[in-house]
Amino acid sequence: MGSVRIGLSQFFSIALLFELGTALVVNLGILSGKDAWVSILLGGLAGILVFLGYAYLYWKHPDLTFTGYTTKLLGKAIGVPVSIAYIVLYLNLAARDMRDGGTMLAMATMHHTPLFILSTLMILSSAYVLHKGIEVLTRTSLVFLMIVLLIGLFSTIMLMLSGSINLNRLLPVMETGIQPVLESVVRQSYMFPFGEMVCFTMLMPYLSNSRKGPWVIMGAMLTAALLLAYTMALNISVLGADIVERSPLPLMPAISKISISDFIQRVDIFVVMVLIIGVFFKMSVFFAAALIGISEVFKLPYRKMLYPAALIILLTSMVDARSFIEHLDEGGRLLYTVYPFFMIVVPAVLILVTAVKSHFSERRPD
Repeated sequence: MGSVRIGLSQFFSIALLFELGTALVVNLGILSGKDAWVSILLGGLAGILVFLGYAYLYWKHPDLTFTGYTTKLLGKAIGVPVSIAYIVLYLNLAARDMRDGGTMLAMATMHHTPLFILSTLMILSSAYVLHKGIEVLTRTSLVFLMIVLLIGLFSTIMLMLSGSINLNRLLPVMETGIQPVLESVVRQSYMFPFGEMVCFTMLMPYLSNSRKGPWVIMGAMLTAALLLAYTMALNISVLGADIVERSPLPLMPAISKISISDFIQRVDIFVVMVLIIGVFFKMSVFFAAALIGISEVFKLPYRKMLYPAALIILLTSMVDARSFIEHLDEGGRLLYTVYPFFMIVVPAVLILVTAVKSHFSERRPD
């Protein structure tokens, strides 16, 4: 995979689709009520600050992935176990996203299709694309990003024409103060989906432009924050904060409000399309990150571990939780307990070690 080079536009599109993922259709930031869109914006800014740390590590080690410079900085005795922990994290996150997508798809439209069948089809499609190469995944993302953006534009125009938008439902802004907003940021918005960008540390060595690449990714994160905040504000202005809070897929009932005479109705299928696209790309990026890590740590060919890893993701997603409610509760706890360790604490240690080593190497006489 050393010869793989991914263009900036492709990295922007894959990063943006990754960030939108399932976050576009769920009630993100709803812990702060009708101010959810504010918490999403603040979470996005916090996520970009965290990603600056990943960018610093990349600029210092442009030819190495996260697992590569972790082993280099911490030594094999510590670096290899830490790298394996990240591989497990990526496999688990891929499995959780697949469980999210499969369950939401079953809830939205395929009510009688077994979850196992939906999950199997999803992981096989992801494995097929990754077998063709990561560059194929990133090129494909350009096409599907345009589809998602066009669906969003069409849906907004139709909601405006149908008279379903009531901006008064968003007012007053921060009626109960800033504390609920900050609590929502800490417990959810900055870590999901923005903190999950840690997996891009496994893909960044394949950037075609090492200087501009991280800035392009941060541009994608900012764009995602704006789009997610806009979508949540749209959901609340159409449905109201109470209904959005009770709905696991608020975008679905919001879009179902589109009704123009007897000509345009039942456009909920657009939400299903966005859900499938988002889950596919987010799951595939986690899958790719895990495969790159396995290949580097265990010195195994990339494609040799493709289907064994796919089987691990499939089985993990099926035994993850007994119900979707339990799955969501578990994910909510992980966001502010376990994930910050992997997405903030460990990278901060690596940044500190890198800075100290750089300082002493600069002071060392020739």
